[in-house]
Amino acid sequence: MSIECTVIKEIDYYMESIELLFRIINKKSYQNLKTDLLKRTDEKKKAVISYQLDKLSFIQEEIERKTDVNNPVIKFYFTSFISENICIAKILFQCVRHSTFSGNKNEVIHFINNYLSAIKDNNTLELSFDDVDLRTSAYENNKTVTFTDRINNLECEPAQKWQLLELIEHSSKHAEILYEILEKTVSELKEQEIILLELKETATEYWMEYFKQHSFYKLMNSFYNIKEDSYPSKPTFIRTQIMACNRVIFYGNDENVGDYHILDVGILFDCNYKVSKRQLSNQELSNGLKLLSDPSKFEILCFIRNKKAYGQEIAAELKLTTATISHHMNTLMKLGLINIEKSDNKVYYQMNKEAVNYLLEVTKNKLLED
Repeated sequence: MSIECTVIKEIDYYMESIELLFRIINKKSYQNLKTDLLKRTDEKKKAVISYQLDKLSFIQEEIERKTDVNNPVIKFYFTSFISENICIAKILFQCVRHSTFSGNKNEVIHFINNYLSAIKDNNTLELSFDDVDLRTSAYENNKTVTFTDRINNLECEPAQKWQLLELIEHSSKHAEILYEILEKTVSELKEQEIILLELKETATEYWMEYFKQHSFYKLMNSFYNIKEDSYPSKPTFIRTQIMACNRVIFYGNDENVGDYHILDVGILFDCNYKVSKRQLSNQELSNGLKLLSDPSKFEILCFIRNKKAYGQEIAAELKLTTATISHHMNTLMKLGLINIEKSDNKVYYQMNKEAVNYLLEVTKNKLLED
């Protein structure tokens, strides 16, 4: 059964502005990224990557020149928070990023407020990004855990926990303030629309041509070691990312939640991207080791080390819910630590030994290199 793929053509100026301001405030320059990438890029791709990153560097310099980088309000929303790749602004917009929702300012703020408010009443508190996974359950040892205690149980610094608590409790206020910042940047970013459209259209056309000849299953096999026809058949939206040019993020992997999948692909990537063999940053290495040190995830990997197993089987063995297993698998998949395939209408998981070995080898080389 095929999956319907829709490549989004429009530029999301608010999301692009969040990523750009985040890079500016945290001094993540595209020129430094260019220097790093060119060291490990095929000769035939160097010219294209240089061209793209030079364009992005020009835009970054133009917007930075017009941005008060010392403004404490801007720094509050865009300074790295918990992880090197997220900030308060990204947490506020998490629900929009994980959905295909679109609307005017008031509708988006209402959507954000409802999403964050619902966290207090849901069974879990979950903040999942491309390189960090914060999750705590409302039920532990057959007892209900309060929202405040769930915040306290998150694996982050005490000051960060209270910031999250305040953010969720007063999400409307924070969304309003953030929009005031973003509207100025969006206006300035649109002055560079010719460059942005060129970069966006090139990436969009590439993926539109790709899906004329190949299936989404084939792409997932290339990206995440997922066997073809082993993924829930739901409509999928491909969003090419301009400012987040060097990241690929997949929102999905739960057969019971959501009516569609979303794949965000940075403009630097093509179908040959391989999650388990890409260059890992220090933050990604740290997050990978955190995954291995998490008791449940470690037990799951041990259980599927030498055999394939489906969700209910793993859940029964480890005395976890199938929803929890699905969540853990989604997290492990982001670093390519598992393989996924379908057989007899069941989705089977197995540890990707090559990827786990690669993670440990890179860590060893980083720590012990001369």
